[in-house]
Amino acid sequence: MLALALALLQAELSRYPILDPGVQAHYLSSYDRSGGNDDGFDGTYSALYVDEKGEHVIFDVKGPGTLYNLWFTSRVNGWSPLGTGRIRFYFDDEASPRIDMDVDEIFSGRNPPFVPPFVYHAFQSTGGYVSSMPFPFGRRLKITTEKRVGFYNAYYHTYSPDRVVSSWTRESAPTSLTEASPSGDLASGTLNLPAPAMPDGDPVPSRRTVLEREGRGAITSLRFNPLFPLTAYQLNHILLRIYWNGEEKPSVAAPLGSFFGSGLGEAEVKAIPLGMSPSGPYYCYLPMPFRQGFRIELVNENPEATPEIWWEVRVDGSDAHDPETSGTFHAVYRQEWPTTTGEDYELLDATGRGVYVGQVMTVEPLRAEIKRWWEGDLRLYLDGRRMPAFHGTGHEDEYLGGWSNEWLMNPYSLPMHGEPKTSGLKQVDFQWSAATTVYRFFASGIPFQNGISVSTEHGPRNTANAMYSSVAYFYARDDAFQKLDDVDVDGPLEVTSTFEGRYDEVVFTDSGRIVGTTSKHTFDVPAGSSHLRLRRLFDQSATQEAEVFVNGKRAGVWYHPGTNLNHRWAETDFLLPESLTRGAGRLEIELRPFQPGWNEYRYELWGLRTERASGARRAPSSPREERGERAERRARRALKRRLP
Repeated sequence: MLALALALLQAELSRYPILDPGVQAHYLSSYDRSGGNDDGFDGTYSALYVDEKGEHVIFDVKGPGTLYNLWFTSRVNGWSPLGTGRIRFYFDDEASPRIDMDVDEIFSGRNPPFVPPFVYHAFQSTGGYVSSMPFPFGRRLKITTEKRVGFYNAYYHTYSPDRVVSSWTRESAPTSLTEASPSGDLASGTLNLPAPAMPDGDPVPSRRTVLEREGRGAITSLRFNPLFPLTAYQLNHILLRIYWNGEEKPSVAAPLGSFFGSGLGEAEVKAIPLGMSPSGPYYCYLPMPFRQGFRIELVNENPEATPEIWWEVRVDGSDAHDPETSGTFHAVYRQEWPTTTGEDYELLDATGRGVYVGQVMTVEPLRAEIKRWWEGDLRLYLDGRRMPAFHGTGHEDEYLGGWSNEWLMNPYSLPMHGEPKTSGLKQVDFQWSAATTVYRFFASGIPFQNGISVSTEHGPRNTANAMYSSVAYFYARDDAFQKLDDVDVDGPLEVTSTFEGRYDEVVFTDSGRIVGTTSKHTFDVPAGSSHLRLRRLFDQSATQEAEVFVNGKRAGVWYHPGTNLNHRWAETDFLLPESLTRGAGRLEIELRPFQPGWNEYRYELWGLRTERASGARRAPSSPREERGERAERRARRALKRRLP
């Protein structure tokens, strides 16, 4: 096990603040497509399809991208082998796999380059078989298993089709983490934080400034070390606040303990981005760019404590983290004590453009006999799409552990995920329940262009209430993608169904068509628009695949191999290459399906507007006039039917 307390994956962390509109994040899992809890027990949804060789395809993405995490757990219990035979990785439509190994052997840690910290087996990740090996692919990555797996998930990025990516080879695979020290000038000191004043018996929190600077640059490390041990209550009532660029509202506002990885008091948190130790300093190495300065303060809300805290801040004044092209760092604390029956617990709801880094979450059961809160699924929505980009299979799975008993009984802390502490462990019937604090960070971050919503169920369909609290870490800026134009497709095919996720009981009806050989649509592009993407509303009851052309030139393949017969509505975005759209005032999009079943109900063109046209509104173009007033009325009705 690496000594990670001071290890820094410098190149990886430095990319977090950068807002790259040519990237999309995705999450694939074995979640029950009907909305129930068969998330892998029977393997019903544990493959996308079975190919012509009889192999079970669990991952199939076309175009350039990178797979960052692949996770499994046994169908039997947390300690059992997976027992699903061989796993095969096919790159770029090659006939032979570049990786062909027994699935248990690949996670054993005995076969370089598949060694820690890039793979962990069930006894290291408490039931989870985890790969954090980055697998870049240029044209396609297809992963199959010999036998059908049970529970699994995959986190990955896809890129604009014109991005050049070299596919993974054993020779190019990383073999170790890069250890480095944060750059910049060092400031340090000791802060005495008085107990709150008590006028009329009501505490008034005490506030002390840790450090204040003007100018531009980036904070590259934060370290705090209480000089005397602090209880969990005290750590939850000392708040860290950071104000950027002279703003009155803090962008970082969270209890000290939760911010550094544990909402249950001091624990051994050994994550790369941040962590803590009862015997050493708390640390955060997430870069924090600023344009005009910052102020860091600590706030004491506990009238029974006067802690002394040593602090150290490193500030880099170079242009290594350009604040003009980066997002501002945020850490948002939320709590709901207890959660609400029938409603997700919400970790974050933010607008604008940015990158989501990850979260620390703490769950404290109301009573030990109120179990199975851990069966709640993570749901993450991006950019206003009604279909979740991430749909998980339960807390222990999303934090890359395993079965609940083993997970709660055996805390662990690894570079990008962990459950560093549990308390109050108690057996009820055949299961154990306990309070727990967990963390998960996503390699290279989850980009969003118009907004993000991160929430989780508490128990199946939000039926097991508990006390939840969390810190969500992300970078953001105010500018955001906008909808630039839309086409509401007219056709004889009417579908009445629902979307997956938290809207799975809201019925939505629209009409469209199935495309035969080709489909063409024209979109107007306002002046100053860039980084265009096309959003499609479709029926996912059948596999979808079509070749995309922009103004007569091939752009790439739009591929959606997954299906859902229960919740048929879906929305996805296709990134249009800048080389084909730059400077264009109008786009003709042509779609040529590869197989029957390509359907279309609505298209929307989205992009970033850096200029706004002045003067009178532009007269309608002829393609829009051809759609006529009837199509305009239909579009307005469709908008009214859209879900929140």
